[in-house]
Amino acid sequence: MSFTAAMVQRVFQRWRAVALRGIRWPEGWLILLAVASRWPLRGRWLYHWDSVNFALALDHFDVARGQPHIPGYPLYVGLGRISRWIFGDPQTALVALSVAGTAMAAVLLYRLGEEWIGPEAGKWAALFWLSSPLVWFYGEIALPHALDAGFVLLVVWLAGRCARGERWHLPLAVALAASSGLRPQNLLFLGPIFLWGLHGQRWRARAEALIGLGGLTLLWLIPLLALSGGPGRYLEITQAYNAHFLPSTLVFGPGGLSALQRNLGKLGAYTAYGVAGAGLLLIEGLHALPVLFRGLPDRWRTAMGWGLWVTPALMFYTLIHMGQQGLVLVFLPALLLLAAARAAWDRRRGWGLGLAGLALNVVLFLATPERPLGPEGIRLLNLSTLRHHDATMAGRFALLRAEFPPDRTRIVASQWRFFDFYAPEYPVLPFGLEDPAERPREERVWVRLESEGTGFIVLFEPELTRWVLPGSQPWRWWTYDGVKLPGWAWAPGDRWVYGSGGFGLFRGP
Repeated sequence: MSFTAAMVQRVFQRWRAVALRGIRWPEGWLILLAVASRWPLRGRWLYHWDSVNFALALDHFDVARGQPHIPGYPLYVGLGRISRWIFGDPQTALVALSVAGTAMAAVLLYRLGEEWIGPEAGKWAALFWLSSPLVWFYGEIALPHALDAGFVLLVVWLAGRCARGERWHLPLAVALAASSGLRPQNLLFLGPIFLWGLHGQRWRARAEALIGLGGLTLLWLIPLLALSGGPGRYLEITQAYNAHFLPSTLVFGPGGLSALQRNLGKLGAYTAYGVAGAGLLLIEGLHALPVLFRGLPDRWRTAMGWGLWVTPALMFYTLIHMGQQGLVLVFLPALLLLAAARAAWDRRRGWGLGLAGLALNVVLFLATPERPLGPEGIRLLNLSTLRHHDATMAGRFALLRAEFPPDRTRIVASQWRFFDFYAPEYPVLPFGLEDPAERPREERVWVRLESEGTGFIVLFEPELTRWVLPGSQPWRWWTYDGVKLPGWAWAPGDRWVYGSGGFGLFRGP
């Protein structure tokens, strides 16, 4: 055997031994479970508007063009580029980060539960996390929330150790800087628990951590501002972004009480779905919480850490802005810890409810329809939803390419951002189904010329037909491989009208 072959064999045997030792630990099994339950079921198409923003940012970072959207997510984009170098395409690369983040969060939640409550609670908390249908869904798609949750838990875990006087202040600073590089809002959300952790350190350690946090934050903040055209330009883009999204959600602003109702409604529904089966223990065990609290080894410090973890995010989502479901992953593990404490406290009844909750979670994600109460009922984020989205996107883009040449076709789309990634050769007219701000401000009219021949206008979402103007020519359906889309054949001389109140094709000039 050659020297090189012998070295390769030794390295392989060493890593094999490490891997075999790893799977004997709970952390190793949690990582295996996270990867095995996510990777085979991962989404094949970018799922969300923001997913497209991140995928485009892997080629060109420009917050002015929404690549990605404000506040910028510089470290997430950087990790995405590294992951793409490994996996080849943006969708798989970003989903790989979601799977890794889910596994990271499971391990840290296990450690956190073990140290704050006890070993059994740590195991239950990690299992509730991995089986949560909301967590499972976000571990299958190209969005940063699962990875963000992993770094949030890293900050919380290190802060807890620092609060007990352990010398982890510099790793804590690194963790918060990295977490805020992934998602800059985390400086606000995790700042209180970071300071709480430093409360258990000497003054010199506190100063070192604060200086370290400031310096490391500049490592991502300076490139972010430079790539955005400077601080002034970045603030200008941020103000425009907030002016678009915040008026309807800002309680102490134009939204008022309706914004409060909207935010609380979303926050409550999304949190309930994230807790899911673990809620059986929370509901049944509310009366036992005082007893559980008195039994904690360091109850007041634990309660303070728990409160500083969840309160900033809850206040922001309630009073300022509540967006998509994945935002609750910042504080969801804290609620799962409560359920885990209840399961570990009563081995007979707690274990029974815990196992029932885990089974319910699995059924909700793997076996429940996207809309279990009918077409107009609630929509769950689960495997059925993911498969339906993938099939819909694949079918619609296949139909477009099979039936409509780009140089003779105009697309009307609510999800127009997907065309920037999947079909940039098609001209697209944006038209928001729900948001009037995503519709044209002024009416525009196009007349098809004789020299252009017959063209096509296609509605990418069939729901857009309800915005067809009265008097318009009736649309027809095009079908390809079982997929149908409505639209018109645009004859020379016909007028295409496109405005904020709708659109349509009319005969004559």
